[in-house]
Parts: sequence; structure tokens; C-alpha cells
Amino acid sequence: MQRVISALNAVLSAFTGWLMLAMMLILVADFIARLFGFPLQDMAQLSVFVMMVVIYLGFARCEEHREHVALEFMTNALPDGARRRVLLLAQVLSVIAIALLFWAVFNNAAKAYRTGEAIAGAMQIPTWPTKFLMVIGTGVFLLQAALNLLRPPPEKGASGGAGID
Repeated sequence: MQRVISALNAVLSAFTGWLMLAMMLILVADFIARLFGFPLQDMAQLSVFVMMVVIYLGFARCEEHREHVALEFMTNALPDGARRRVLLLAQVLSVIAIALLFWAVFNNAAKAYRTGEAIAGAMQIPTWPTKFLMVIGTGVFLLQAALNLLRPPPEKGASGGAGID
């Protein structure tokens, strides 16, 4: 199962890289158009949608490599057995929190779809496609967090590059 989720994480993170490129191109095009007095309508809103998708689709890859920010000086000071129990408890709490986030994001996306929610501007931009991409990202994040329960905790001081020691 981890191999499938890892492959999905790789695809989603590559997709987010392309989305970041698209967002930069959108903002550069809007900037250049404004220089000539022809601003592109709703480009700022569109870039916010892209950024939300990038954030949510990137969660699972960070979770897979344990690259979320962590303060480890307390856990590193614990004896090995206690440290493992604390890290396991933290991971269980993470899974519960991510499950609640998934439930909230899913309900919000479903409501946006049912009500036809849109951002008003020069043209109405529906929000539900972005919100359902956020649901996909949160779902993969939840699966990865649950799979991390089965993996041994990282060695002392091995933060995956993102911890604060």
C-alpha cells in the first residue's frame, strides 16, 4: 500500500510543481498586461485557487518524508522507549486531526457543489472544483498519516530536514 501512496504522492507533488509554474505565469501575464493598461480580470482570485490546491496536494508528500515542522528537543531528550511512545501518540493524534480536517473539507466541498458557490468578479468562478481537489489532497494526506503509524519512528535527531532541534 505504501508503494502505491508513494507513487501517488510523487505524481501529486510533480503536479503541484506545474501548478506553481502556471500560477507564476498567470501573475506575470497579469503584471505585464497591467503595464499596458489592460489588466486580466480575476487573475488574483485564480492564483489563490491554484495556491490552495498546491498546499493541499503537497501535504501527503511532506507527511511521507516526515518533513513537517517539529520541535524535537523534548522528544530527543527522552529515553528511547518513552520517545517511541510519545511519537506514536503524536502520530495517532495527527491521524485523528487529519480525519477531522478531511471530514470538514469534504463537507465544505459538497456544500459548495450543491449550492453552486462561486467567487464574484468580472465572471463568476465556481469554487467547488478547487475544493474537491483539496478533498483529494486531504484524503491522500490521511492515508499517508495512517500508514506512518505502521512505520518505525525516525532515529533521534533525524527530522527529515524540517525539524527544529
